Amino acid sequence: INALIESLFPNKSKQTHIMNSYATDTLFQRHFPSTFKESPPLMALGTLQWGTTPIDNNIINGSRGVLSESEARDIYSTFRSKGVVLFDTAEGYGGGTSEKRLGRLRQKEPASEDNNEAIFMSKFLPSPWRYTHAHFESALRASNERMGISKAPIYFLHSPMHLFRSVEFWVEAAASCKRKGLLDALGLSNCSADEVRRAVAAGEKFGIPVIVNQVHFSLLDYNSPALQEMQQCCDELGVSIIAYNSLGQGLLTDNMDEVKFSHNKPAKMMRIQWRDLKALREVLRQIADKHNASMAQVALNWCRSHNVIPLVGCRSKKQASDTLAALDWDLFSHERELLDSLALTRCTLDSPVWRRKLFVILAGVIMSACRLLDLLGLGVVEQASIGM
Repeated sequence: INALIESLFPNKSKQTHIMNSYATDTLFQRHFPSTFKESPPLMALGTLQWGTTPIDNNIINGSRGVLSESEARDIYSTFRSKGVVLFDTAEGYGGGTSEKRLGRLRQKEPASEDNNEAIFMSKFLPSPWRYTHAHFESALRASNERMGISKAPIYFLHSPMHLFRSVEFWVEAAASCKRKGLLDALGLSNCSADEVRRAVAAGEKFGIPVIVNQVHFSLLDYNSPALQEMQQCCDELGVSIIAYNSLGQGLLTDNMDEVKFSHNKPAKMMRIQWRDLKALREVLRQIADKHNASMAQVALNWCRSHNVIPLVGCRSKKQASDTLAALDWDLFSHERELLDSLALTRCTLDSPVWRRKLFVILAGVIMSACRLLDLLGLGVVEQASIGM
């Protein structure tokens, strides 16, 4: 591996940096011209682990528990100070308590005077017991209220999977809400190339822009034909891609080792063996050392080099600072090409339809349980309230 790296980099002075900017204008940039006039979105902060219920504390976040309000505020402020404006949440994260937390942080933030206002992005979960346009509208109104906004800049369809409703049905629902002034644009999540094409066509028919697809996109799945077809489709249509799990649930970071790997649930779900990661991780480490950076920064910049917006989750201000340091440097083209060649093929878009639908059902049950706890006054555990 060392010899391969050296053969690719015989003369550092001849190496070419990859400019992390979109080659063509995207619907995302056109939709927010004042915010992204000079450059595309740099990064987005995810708040999956920002829920505050007992379920978040004991199950979703495992032994780490929930973030305190002061920790969340420090992370949010650190990202904002670096110019990050995209913040991703969902009604399913803590049954809406993640949305509430973002709303509290927004309320305390000074007004922006340079088109740098935070953009909150939430999601509708199409669980089987929600099957009408009214269900979509009711969920959107509730999310907006929890986040303290009157209109959602972007509202996502969390999954195209429903027992009997098509993706076109939900695009039509979103268009109706747009006419009522409840949202500006629609985002997709976990959509394949075919589903993206259908959604964009439906958006043109019903009158709502479909501007982004949020998918699992990392070095663990880049060489999947399904993922590459989806990316090519998005490029052709001008749809941006937001990459969740860009660090592979920690599998692509410095902190992972063989002992921790043996207990890593995502690795088991994707049927990844430690030997599958060995060459990729060694090259990540080599490139990180060359740039005096962390492996996480390399993985994030690899996403950015593919014109993809990495979505990251952080649990501390220190972790946030290390993550954001990726914005201070770029990969060389040869480094990206080497990483491309070593990427795996474990793509979630290849999952059977029944498994994807089962995920939506289970997520809906968890969301309902969290929401019930919140309605009963049990939505904020003691640890989460620190710093409120």
